[in-house]
Amino acid sequence: MEKTFRVILFLLVIFTFQCGCSPILSQREQHSTSTLAGQSSPVESQATPTALPERKITQVSGALPGSRLPGEPKGSAQIIYDQTCAQTVESKKAPGGDEYSNGRFERPFDKDMKYQPSLDINRSELIRSTDGWNYFTIFLEAQPETSKAVYGIELDLNIDGRGDYLIQAAAPVSNTWEETGIKMWWDSDGDVGGQVINRSDPKGYKGSGFESLRVDTSSGKNTGSIWTRLVGSEIQFALKNELTGGAGGKFTWKPYTDGMGISTTQYDVNDYFLLPAAGSPLLGERDYPLKAVYSLDNTCRGLSGLTPSGSEQGVCPP
Repeated sequence: MEKTFRVILFLLVIFTFQCGCSPILSQREQHSTSTLAGQSSPVESQATPTALPERKITQVSGALPGSRLPGEPKGSAQIIYDQTCAQTVESKKAPGGDEYSNGRFERPFDKDMKYQPSLDINRSELIRSTDGWNYFTIFLEAQPETSKAVYGIELDLNIDGRGDYLIQAAAPVSNTWEETGIKMWWDSDGDVGGQVINRSDPKGYKGSGFESLRVDTSSGKNTGSIWTRLVGSEIQFALKNELTGGAGGKFTWKPYTDGMGISTTQYDVNDYFLLPAAGSPLLGERDYPLKAVYSLDNTCRGLSGLTPSGSEQGVCPP
C-alpha cells in the first residue's frame, strides 16, 4: 500500500513539472521565431526612437527646384541705338559717341587701338513681357568674345542717376537659356556716381563701387532669377521682373561691354579714372589715344515704366 502511494506521488510531481515548464518554453520559442523573422521584441518597440541629424541641402548650381524658365520675348521693344566704329577701323578712331565725363563710352579698341567688333554695341532692346520676365538684348557687330570679356546691364531702380545693380555675364555659347557665369552686384552704400552724379568728379572719386555680390550662379547663390543665351551675335538677358520692381516697376537700364575686366569697385569708371589717364578714342583730341580705359562700350540710359519729365539723370534723349 505504501509502495503504491509513493508511485502515485512520483507521477503527480512529474506531471506538475511538465505543465509548469511548457508555457515558458513556448514563449521562448515564439520569441526566438519572431526575432529570426526580423521583428522587434516588445521591449525594443517601446523604446524612444533616436532622432536623425537634419540633412542640409545646399544648392550648388542651376535654378532652384521648381523655378520657371524664361520663354520667348513677346511685346513691344524699347530700342536704344548706339554709335559703332565699324566704318572707322582703318583710322583707329571712334567716329563719335564717347562722352567720357558724362559716362558714355565708345571704346571697342584694345590698348593699341585695334578694333574689337565683339565689344561694339550697335543697339539694345528691352521687352517687358507678360510672362513675368524682362528681356534685354544687346546687338553686337560680331559674336561675343568667350575670353575674359563680360557683357551686362546696369540698373538704376530709383532713377536718381546712381546705378544700383550691376549685372555681369560671360559670353553665352548656347541658344538655350543658361545660368553660366552670371553675377549681380549691388551698391549697398550708395556711393556709385561719386559726389557729382553722372559727371566725372573734378578731382576724381574712389568709393567702393558695386561692392556687394547678390547673385553668383557659379557658386549657386540666389540662382533662378537671371539667365542668358546667344542668338547669332546677340546676347539676351532674362531678368525676373521682381528684380526691377515688379510688373509696374520704374527704372533705367544701360547695357555695356567690358573686355578690360574692370573691377566692380571702380565704378563709376569716369570718376575712378580721369580723362587724361583714361585716354580718348577720338582722333585729334588732346588725350588721344586710349590709355588706362579701353575695350569698353555702353549706351545712354533707357527709361522704362514712365514718361520722361526731363529731370531724369543721364537718360537717353526722347
